[in-house]
Amino acid sequence: MKTASLILAMAAAFGTHSLAHAEGQDAATLKGIYDNGRNMSGLIKSCVDKGFLKADSTENANKMAAFVGNMPGDFDKRDGDKNEQSGRKGEVFTDGEYKSLESNLPPNLTLKQWCEQADQGMREGLKRVGL
Repeated sequence: MKTASLILAMAAAFGTHSLAHAEGQDAATLKGIYDNGRNMSGLIKSCVDKGFLKADSTENANKMAAFVGNMPGDFDKRDGDKNEQSGRKGEVFTDGEYKSLESNLPPNLTLKQWCEQADQGMREGLKRVGL
């Protein structure tokens, strides 16, 4: 499903075009990056909770959340905690609503595989921005 693909794409692209060019973006774009980053942080923590990832993934998720929270620009951060908590419950935030990640995975991808791929994408993104 495109939901999982969007999150994977965000993780893989983290630190490249969108975030590297965050300065000067409109408030709605920055809010979208922030909300999705916080949700991804929660999803990674959910994967750790389920035993699919190791504890250091939580540390990286916290780095990512801090990074998107400190992007330059004036944008609405009020939903950040809510988006991260929803991710921690296994809910992906897309198109302004929450959906079960597990129920929206592509048929050939298990939750464990998704977690591993998302974690790898996040790690690569953090390296790209020097974290």
